[in-house]
Amino acid sequence: MKWRIVLTALFVLTLFAGFAYLYVNTFVRKHQHAVILFVVNGLDLNTLNMARQQLGRSPLHSDPDDPAINDARRRAAYRSETLNLDSFWNIALLSLQEPGQPVPDEGANATALACGHRVENGFVGGEGLPSLIYAAEKAQRATGLVTTSSLVQPTPVAFYSTIKDAPDPYRNASELIYSGIDVVLGGGEQYFTPATATNEWGRRDGHNLLDEARDNGGYTVIRTRDDLNNVSTWRTRKLFGLFAPDQFYFSSLQPENRRQPSLAEMTRVAISSLNYNIDGYFLVVEHDLVARAAERNFGKLAVNEVAEVDEAIESAVEYAGPDALVMVTNSYSLGAVGPLPSPSASDLAEPPPTVDADGNAVKPQSIPMAPPPPPAWLAGPGGPTVTRPQAVWLRRRGEDGWFSAGSSGLLQPDPALRFQTQSPPTAEPAWLASRGEGSSQLRGFLNNTDVFDIINENF
Repeated sequence: MKWRIVLTALFVLTLFAGFAYLYVNTFVRKHQHAVILFVVNGLDLNTLNMARQQLGRSPLHSDPDDPAINDARRRAAYRSETLNLDSFWNIALLSLQEPGQPVPDEGANATALACGHRVENGFVGGEGLPSLIYAAEKAQRATGLVTTSSLVQPTPVAFYSTIKDAPDPYRNASELIYSGIDVVLGGGEQYFTPATATNEWGRRDGHNLLDEARDNGGYTVIRTRDDLNNVSTWRTRKLFGLFAPDQFYFSSLQPENRRQPSLAEMTRVAISSLNYNIDGYFLVVEHDLVARAAERNFGKLAVNEVAEVDEAIESAVEYAGPDALVMVTNSYSLGAVGPLPSPSASDLAEPPPTVDADGNAVKPQSIPMAPPPPPAWLAGPGGPTVTRPQAVWLRRRGEDGWFSAGSSGLLQPDPALRFQTQSPPTAEPAWLASRGEGSSQLRGFLNNTDVFDIINENF
């Protein structure tokens, strides 16, 4: 008889605790309706400061890239050296390192963010590790993935892959179609459509995954910027947009009749569509073009891409609301920008006095000071070649159109201290800026794996 009373009491206490937990999580604890994470690979703080200085002023007429300055950069010039990112009041430094892997690659860093777990370089995703997108889906939230890179690149893959493996673009494309993500916008259409004479990197299995997305996944499939801007977001709950064979063009090099939307346009449409979910939404916005410009030491292009990101941030805050939890992180750095080496003591020494034919001292002529040296990358194609293979590689890249000495300066690598075929990731800590409800937890010194737990608590 006594044990029945004990069991009854335990049952009542358990029931009461369960109701208390549900009450607190439903009515007391405030869940943020909108949670948005921007991932801007390669945007180290030096590049960000360069962008702040250059985007906040009208360009001088002597600037070589005046004709190619895009609309986003012109609009940023009216903000007088203030970026939208400056309204993010909480800052955290994220440790990337772990024993045996001091410099993680893109896939490893993206997996740490997306899954809260570190993997070895060369891998992406986690076996049995739900990413933030799947955690949001479990919480009944709508989800979105927006990128200016290919949707099968390591960073987007980390947010939807459930397999720890080296990236396989064709397998990842199939996985994305059935991921359940509500809004998917980006590049990489060649991996979703069959190979043809004009699509040599297409799928060899003959599958057209866009048809499967439309017929089996219930997606509205769009392919152009006009299609995106004409979407009726109030009645479109599942949207799949592919706007480039692989990654997007740099914003400053878009053709006149552009097919590819801007990052701000994709962000606006994604938020407008996801916002109708009563349980809220989680949106990942990746901009990979800062890293792609930095890899080649294209400083001007990198700065212009920061303008694209800043305009997208403005759209996110406007459409999601000022209380939305919005975060921006660079995930990793690529060869930080810094000054060229300082002159040596012999460079600064006064020249010895000179005398004329009569032995009288001659006053040295004043020499105009040279302008300060341009910023330099730590490593990359802009570094001095020291071997014949390096010089040959650089010449061939110029012949292929990678670099162009005759361009307006956008496709000419900035000076670098050391030559490499592309600027590598560094061990520099990543940064994360945030604003809105719940952002106070995202400040100080954190591991990049901590971001997963903190965001998950807001679902």
